[in-house]
Amino acid sequence: MNHSNDLINVILNREETAQYLGICKTVLDGLPIPRIKICRRVLYRRSELDKFLDQNTQIKGLKND
Repeated sequence: MNHSNDLINVILNREETAQYLGICKTVLDGLPIPRIKICRRVLYRRSELDKFLDQNTQIKGLKND
């Protein structure tokens, strides 16, 4: 079993995702992060959250083109 793949495919519920990102659930709902909907349940892949964070990280002092 490949444990690195297990970590990449971790699935979080809405509350866990908000906590992971350090935001409230209302803000989470407005973010363009891919989600999995099963009936009323909303789930997120941690790998997608990490990708979103990487794409939206700004380093202070750097100018955007």
